[in-house]
Amino acid sequence: MHHLPATAAALASLLLITACDRAPPQASATSTADAPPTPTAPAPEPLPVAISSPTASFLPPAERLILSQWRKAENRAHCAPLHFRDTAGAKGTPRAARFSGGWAIAWDQPGRRSAFGLAGVALLPDDNAPAKDHRARLTGQWPMMRGLQRLPQPAFAGYGLEGAAPYPAENPEGYGLNSLAYVRVGGQTCTYNVWSRLGRAHLEALLENLTLLDTG
Repeated sequence: MHHLPATAAALASLLLITACDRAPPQASATSTADAPPTPTAPAPEPLPVAISSPTASFLPPAERLILSQWRKAENRAHCAPLHFRDTAGAKGTPRAARFSGGWAIAWDQPGRRSAFGLAGVALLPDDNAPAKDHRARLTGQWPMMRGLQRLPQPAFAGYGLEGAAPYPAENPEGYGLNSLAYVRVGGQTCTYNVWSRLGRAHLEALLENLTLLDTG
């Protein structure tokens, strides 16, 4: 009879331990769900996108060089920079060339310095004359003449061999000779030079690929 209280006490302890190991009552989970949501941090604003200027590094080396030389030229206010949309298949390394008061670049090839190039020369005494006077002057000076429709009008070029000479009958394409053009562009009061030692056809292709370079 004296062992029964001990057995009852042990059974009560076992029931208490089992109750403590059980999951919390459902009411406790419900109270957690009813709690106010935790505030979240706002999404970061996107970084501003940088807008590249025409002088950014993505420009081809020749165009960067033209802009660099033009910005240093005395005649930059009235002799906008031109460039070639395409060099008509000719390859070369562009470099700065010397034209007093103006700007110029030339393309060198292995074994051939200044194979072709482009320049905006300094003011000449009659550079401010009307376009019709320049057209008449170039027509009388050069053996060949052509209009340049892709440039601001009126735009035209007189060309031939250096020195305003005609192409010789034995070499009408001017291979190995220096073909040169004097170019006038509407809105500009300077005479541009374009040259090529790769033949007359190459000079003509360069003329047709001339365009104004955006200065930003």
